[in-house]
Amino acid sequence: MNIAENRNEEKFISLYRAFVNEIYQYVFLRTGLDAALAEDMTQDIFLDVFKGMGEFKGLCSNRTWVFRIARNKLFDFYRKHYRQKIELVDINDPLIEGLSDPEQDAEKLMESALESEMVCDCLNRIPGHYRITLMLKYVDGKSIKQIAELTDKSPKAIESLLKRSKNAFIKEYRLAQKREEFNL
Repeated sequence: MNIAENRNEEKFISLYRAFVNEIYQYVFLRTGLDAALAEDMTQDIFLDVFKGMGEFKGLCSNRTWVFRIARNKLFDFYRKHYRQKIELVDINDPLIEGLSDPEQDAEKLMESALESEMVCDCLNRIPGHYRITLMLKYVDGKSIKQIAELTDKSPKAIESLLKRSKNAFIKEYRLAQKREEFNL
């Protein structure tokens, strides 16, 4: 091994140790709390870091560079994930009826639910693309337009997906509340 390769290896080890936990948390929150997926993506991100070390010119901080790679990897994941999901919703679906209920305040229910331990369980019980949509909107604070750009979907499609995601979450949360009441 020559000196340049040794320096690259040492630099990579340093970057890995400095940012692996932070990158994992970043990915974990943005992939719908899927630990296995977050681990795989973190590994892929650091593989890209290692491959790109020779091209990194140092025009930004190491942290910025590593997070840019992570962000790009997540964007690729969102595009791929959302291209594969094509949903048809039955117009007679009971969840659709709840969308027009003026007494149903999904935003309030979501905010209060985020303070509970049941949230992770409920999020893990809904489909992955719903979970990711909710995380992008409520954890990352992305606008509908931004989510649409990330996923190569129209804003209308994202609005619809977000409504279904909220309803699926609310349904799971209410079931979890009933289970908890039953166990008391």
